[in-house]
Amino acid sequence: MASIIEVARKANVGIATVSRVINNSGYVKKETREKVEQVIKEVGYVPNEIARSMTLQKNHIVAFILPNSTHLFFGELLYFVEQELFNYGYKLMVCNSSMQKEKDIAYIDLLKKNRVDAIILLTNNDVESYLDKNLPILSFDRKFDGIPYVTSDNYHGGELAAQYLIKKGCKKIMFIGDDAQGLHTVVKTEVSNRRLGFFDELKKQNIDDVINVEYPLGNYIYIPEYVHEVINSHPEVDGIFCISDAVAAEVILKLEKNGRRVPEDVKVIGFDGGRSFINLGKRITSIGQSPKLIAEAIMATILKFIDKKKAESVIIPIYLQEGDTA
Repeated sequence: MASIIEVARKANVGIATVSRVINNSGYVKKETREKVEQVIKEVGYVPNEIARSMTLQKNHIVAFILPNSTHLFFGELLYFVEQELFNYGYKLMVCNSSMQKEKDIAYIDLLKKNRVDAIILLTNNDVESYLDKNLPILSFDRKFDGIPYVTSDNYHGGELAAQYLIKKGCKKIMFIGDDAQGLHTVVKTEVSNRRLGFFDELKKQNIDDVINVEYPLGNYIYIPEYVHEVINSHPEVDGIFCISDAVAAEVILKLEKNGRRVPEDVKVIGFDGGRSFINLGKRITSIGQSPKLIAEAIMATILKFIDKKKAESVIIPIYLQEGDTA
C-alpha cells in the first residue's frame, strides 16, 4: 500500500504539503494541489483516518443517544439523520441508552474524550449536571439550560388533535400517554406539550370532562395492562388521542378485540405520522412529524458547532395526517 512519503516523493513536494492537500488545511498553490491529487490517484494512496483525526482533532463521527432505536419514529429519524450527516462527510454512531442514566453518561463521555465530534441527545433521564454547555451537544425533544434543541411543535399538535376529534363529533374524549406532566419524575420532556395543547384546546371548546390516562414515563412501545382495563371500563368514550402512533396501534387492536369498531364507534388519533402499522389493515390518523425536516435542522445545528457559530433552538412545524382511524 502506498504511503504519504511515496506520494510526496513522486509529486516532488514535502510531506507537509501532501498533508495539507489531504486535510484541506493551509495554503497550497492550485497547480501543486492538482499535481498531488493526481499522484494520490496514480499510486492509490488511502489516508490513515486514525492519524488524520488525531491531526485535525476531528473524527467525523456524530453520536445519537436515544432510548430505543426500535421505536418506529426514531428509526425513521435515524435514517434521515444518517443521510444528512453522510452528505457532509460525517458518520453516525447510534447509542441505545435503554433508558439507563449510566449509559447516557458513558456516551456523553465519548464527546468529552474527543471520540466523537458532536452528540445528539434524546433522553428522559436527569443528566443536566453532566452536560458541558461549551461542548457541541444538541438535544432532541428536550430542553436543557444553555443547550440548543430541535423539537416538533408538540403543543400545536395537541391542539390539532383536539380540534379534529371535536370536528368529527366526539363528545366523550380520552387522552392516553406516559407521564406527560412529569408528575412522577423530575424530567419534563417536550412531548409533554402534546397533552398540554390537547387539554388547553378542549378547555377553549368548553369540554372539561376529559379522561386522562397516564402511565410511567419511558414506555415507548407497549402500554401497561391497566391502561387496557381503563379503556374497557369507559365504553362511553368515542374519541381517543394517543401520545404516539405506537400507543394508538395498540389501543386500536384492543378496542377491536373487544368489539368496538374504529372509527365507527371510537375515533383514534396518534402522533408521529409514520408509514408503519399496515398490519392493522388501516392507516392511523395522526399528527405528523417530518423526520426529514428534523434531520435537516439537526445537521444545520451541527454545522454551526463546527463553524464555531452560535446555534439556536428550532421548532419544526407539524401537520394533520388523515388516515382511516378517525
